[in-house]
Amino acid sequence: MRTFQEIKDNYRFTAAEMETLKSLLPVVEPHADRLIGDFHHLCRQMPDAAKFLQDEALMARLSEAHRSWLLALFPGPFDERYYERLQRVGHAHVRIGLSAHFVYVAMNFFRLQLQRIIDTEVGPRLRELSQRAMEKILDLNLDIIARTYHEEEMRRVFLSYRLDNALIRFAHRFTFGLNMLLLVGLIALSLGVVAVLAHDISLIFRGSPEKGLVSALGSLLILWLMIELLDAEIDRLQGGAFQLSLFVGVALVAFIRKVLVASLAHESMQVEILYLAGILILGAIYWLVSRAEGKKS
Repeated sequence: MRTFQEIKDNYRFTAAEMETLKSLLPVVEPHADRLIGDFHHLCRQMPDAAKFLQDEALMARLSEAHRSWLLALFPGPFDERYYERLQRVGHAHVRIGLSAHFVYVAMNFFRLQLQRIIDTEVGPRLRELSQRAMEKILDLNLDIIARTYHEEEMRRVFLSYRLDNALIRFAHRFTFGLNMLLLVGLIALSLGVVAVLAHDISLIFRGSPEKGLVSALGSLLILWLMIELLDAEIDRLQGGAFQLSLFVGVALVAFIRKVLVASLAHESMQVEILYLAGILILGAIYWLVSRAEGKKS
C-alpha cells in the first residue's frame, strides 16, 4: 500500500500549490452552504443516491460532514491524519453500500463548481495556479476514496475465493471418499455373490440338482451384473461416462432371477405372467437406454 507522501509525490503536489489552496479558503467558504445544497439537490434526482437522503436528522449530519470535507480541501495540513480521514470517508461509503459511482459524480460536481468560483473571483495572475492546485487536491481525494472501495472489494473477493476454493477441495475429497466406499461395497457384495453361488452349486451335490442348477443360474446372473458394476465404477473413476443402463440392468436381472426362483416355488400362472411382463418392460427400457448411450459415445 502506498503512503500518502508517495501519492503526493506521484501527483507532483508541491508546497506552492498547498499555499495556493490555503489562499482559496476565504474565496470558497462563503459559497460552501450553497454548494452543499446544490449537491444534495443533484443527489435527490438520482434514486440510488436519494434513498440515503430521506431522514432529516441524517441529512443534517451529512450536510455538516460534506461541508467539513469541502472546506478541508484548502487549509491543510495534508499529512497522515488527512490521509486517514479520507480513508474513513471511503470506508463509511462502503459500509452503507453507496456505489463508488456517486463518489465520481460528486468529484465532478465540485470540480465544475470550484472552477466557476475561481474563474470569477480569483485574479488572472493566480487563476491558473489556483485551478491546478484545486484539480490536484480533488484528484488526490478521488484516488484515496476510490482505492478504499477497490481494496474492500478485493478483500471480499479474496475471502470468497478462498472459501469457495476450500469448499470445492473438500467436496472433491469427500466425493472421492464416497466413490472408494462404493467400490469397496461392490467388492464386498461380489464376494457375497460368489459365496451364494458356491452354496447353490453345493446343492447339486447334496441331492437337490434341480434347485441347485436354477439357483446357481440366478446367482451367475447376479455375479455377471456385479462384474459389470465394478467395471463401470472403475471406468468412471478413471474419467469414463456414467452408465444409466446398468441400473436398469440391475432391475432386469432381479426380475429374471425372480422368475427362476418362482419356477421352483410353483407360483401361480398370474404371478409368473406378471414377472414376465416386468421383464418385457424393463428389457424395452434397457434397450432404449443402451441405444441412447451408444449414440452419445
